[in-house]
Amino acid sequence: MNYSFRKKNKIVKYIVIHYTGMKSLKDAYFRLNDINSEVSVHYLISRKGIIYNLLCPRLKAWHAGESKWKDHININDYSIGIELENKGHEHGYENFSKKQYQSINNLIKFLTFNFHIQNNDIIFHSDISPNRKKDPGEKFHLNKLNFNRFGYPNNKRNYSIIKLLCIYGFNKNYIKRFKKQCILSVKRTLNYKRINPHISKKFYFDFCNLLFK
Repeated sequence: MNYSFRKKNKIVKYIVIHYTGMKSLKDAYFRLNDINSEVSVHYLISRKGIIYNLLCPRLKAWHAGESKWKDHININDYSIGIELENKGHEHGYENFSKKQYQSINNLIKFLTFNFHIQNNDIIFHSDISPNRKKDPGEKFHLNKLNFNRFGYPNNKRNYSIIKLLCIYGFNKNYIKRFKKQCILSVKRTLNYKRINPHISKKFYFDFCNLLFK
């Protein structure tokens, strides 16, 4: 099992949701426990809803890779990682199961209480690495989670796309370098079936409603 010790000034602030992106649960389980894989995660949830606690959340897992969110760099330092069993976009992307949603809701409730994590700090792998990652993807539905990740004060509606991406939480450097990929990440969060970097009036309206509902 790969892990590091968290530095004293690096406290847990985020929960990062992933999918395994592998053909089977067995493959994912062994890879996440293989010291030669250079990856690890705190929790793995099977399609049957079984929660595997692979690493103590007080230790640092290697699940986020090169990543940024808001003003933080190297999100492994600040986060707890949850992997959901799913073959992913490369091996036959599928809907997440009802039991997985039940289990992740229970797990998030436990983690947010014990680590004092805010709802808007529960984020996706594609948020923190939009140039590299797609997970958990457009088939992961926010409305099946028992919390509101968003809900910012609706004091103004006339925002630019850049401003909306900043409010969403993307790192400013990522917005500058990977604007299209950031937009694709938001479209996946919005569960768009057709994923492309085009900015339409519908996307702007949906993005505002996501942030300010």
